[in-house]
Amino acid sequence: MAGGTSVEESSILPIGLYYGLWYGTTLRHGIVFAIITSFFGLVTGIEFALRSWKLIMPADTYRPIGGKRWHFDFTHMTLSSGYTIMTGILIGASIPHEPIVPALALPVPLFFIQLGVQLLATGWMNHRNRPAPCRISSIAKGERVRPLVYTLVEDIVAVDGAAGQSYRKRLLARYDVSPHFRKMMAELNWFWGIGALVDGVATLIVIWTVPEEIAYGVGWGSPLIVATVWTIITVWWVRRSLRIEKKLWGTGGSASLSESGVAEMVEQRN
Repeated sequence: MAGGTSVEESSILPIGLYYGLWYGTTLRHGIVFAIITSFFGLVTGIEFALRSWKLIMPADTYRPIGGKRWHFDFTHMTLSSGYTIMTGILIGASIPHEPIVPALALPVPLFFIQLGVQLLATGWMNHRNRPAPCRISSIAKGERVRPLVYTLVEDIVAVDGAAGQSYRKRLLARYDVSPHFRKMMAELNWFWGIGALVDGVATLIVIWTVPEEIAYGVGWGSPLIVATVWTIITVWWVRRSLRIEKKLWGTGGSASLSESGVAEMVEQRN
């Protein structure tokens, strides 16, 4: 999942612990979910602490362009709200003597729905040339909204990938000068937004219509499968799109997309 959360933590670890402890031990079911929630909270907490430090450290190495020290980036705020809801559900549904298993399968599908709605909303705002109602990472309030996929790439590579603010400037410059790059980002935004929303809603329906031992695996496993397939398609898509862009660049089909043009845009952002 985005923001540095590992695949093992977000899906494989909860599934493995659930089926291993539920059927392979005599532990009380409440204890089983207490263990799962503890692991999930511990790993997420460590990752969030490290990410938070990168964004609030005195040097602005990882912060968004023009961002203030204590404002974090948009991806961090999105993940914070999502994980707060997820953790609340995990704790609340595991408190009863007999945990509510279908409810404990909800966190990732609900996060997919949240992310899907945000992707589609920013895609629509970008298509309609809407101004940003607030700062969205390096996009200042009042500037045209970029597709959320752009923001996720910027934030994750800059912070979690340790590429820093210099990457944010280069990405923004590339986005500004390359129509083909902007088109690719917009299309990927719709692709991920529709996929996340459809999978999230469909998974919620399945969770409440199948036996609970199946529901838990579906709730945590379905988003993992979709994310894996979507990632494979995205890698192919991006490589193909960049090859086309390079050909346009080489043949002069995109005159503004030149090394000097990108360098000049970066200088202007500095």
